[in-house]
Amino acid sequence: MKIAIFTDSFLPGIGGTENAVLNFALELCKQHEVMVLAPKYSRAFDDNAYPFKIVRAKSIKITDNDFWAMPAITKSLKRELDRFAPDLLHTQTLGMMAGFANAYGKKNNLPVVCTTHTKYRYCYIHSLKSKTLSQMIMKRIVKRANNADRICTCSHSMIAELNSYGCKKEVDVIKNGVIRTSNSIEKALQPNKFNFLYVGLLSTIKNIDFTLRALSIVKANCDKDFTFRIIGRGPDGKKLKNLVKKLKLESNVQFIDALTDKNALNDYYAQADLFLFPSIFDNDPLVILEAANCKTPSLVLEGTGASERLSDGQTGFIAKNDVNAYANKIIELMQDRELLLQVGQNTDKIFSTWSQTATEYLKTYNELLNNKAE
Repeated sequence: MKIAIFTDSFLPGIGGTENAVLNFALELCKQHEVMVLAPKYSRAFDDNAYPFKIVRAKSIKITDNDFWAMPAITKSLKRELDRFAPDLLHTQTLGMMAGFANAYGKKNNLPVVCTTHTKYRYCYIHSLKSKTLSQMIMKRIVKRANNADRICTCSHSMIAELNSYGCKKEVDVIKNGVIRTSNSIEKALQPNKFNFLYVGLLSTIKNIDFTLRALSIVKANCDKDFTFRIIGRGPDGKKLKNLVKKLKLESNVQFIDALTDKNALNDYYAQADLFLFPSIFDNDPLVILEAANCKTPSLVLEGTGASERLSDGQTGFIAKNDVNAYANKIIELMQDRELLLQVGQNTDKIFSTWSQTATEYLKTYNELLNNKAE
């Protein structure tokens, strides 16, 4: 089968969608021909390093990590697609690339599957600072969703989100996978010192400021010491560093630039006692799985996509969406390292593989292709 994957977020960008698209494409191309169509970034990147073809659309820079694809003015995109002759189109976005894929699919009688990873309304209101402009874009988002033959997402919480946009189609939930790796680093257990970790985009939409405010409460009310490592880069790095100073957490918080070396990143995951991820934006965050791969449990907020894989006190920890409740949960866990270790050993139970993810999508692909053939 020839599968064309469209995305508005890809390498060398940093984030969960970028990694999800990469790993999904790598899994599919073990048995199928795959082409990935993505925005062109200003940073250098070797598109020939992978066993699938990467085609870039002209784009407009929004931030250092975000580039707005302009497929309609990229003539080479259609030529490359025609040459590839796909059997099916799969958009990992509801952005500009999805609109292009829908139009190409309709013209060539090809089925279009759409997977959405993003809470678009929240994202656009945060980045555009304009409710009117956000509403205009959301109308296009809804149209693209309703024009696809099948809508999928990676969390149950996203179904209600899509319905609130005006999506009229049934939505299938297919979870992301994770690549299991081995790690020989042991946790540096110290009776009165804890290591906390965050990995990802440095943006307030990730609720990192919420974590910092919670840790300021922890520092004021707990007799145990801690280090909080923040690994990544993003548009709000400076703002977060200023908040650290304001909260007088300079001796506790370390900022580390984004790591492309997976082994080095795994070492940080393995050294952490607890992964702090109170994001309400993410749907099925890969970082929670990456932490679990190193036996590090996560603390997330209830009712979020991030909480769906976890059972509180069994395979992870879940707190109410309240900074004091989150802080109190951290303090409680700092008093019970044995529980942290025990739950860390249970994290195997939350995994699914990219092979499982690909198998579920291939069932959808074949169903749509059979329907087209009838």
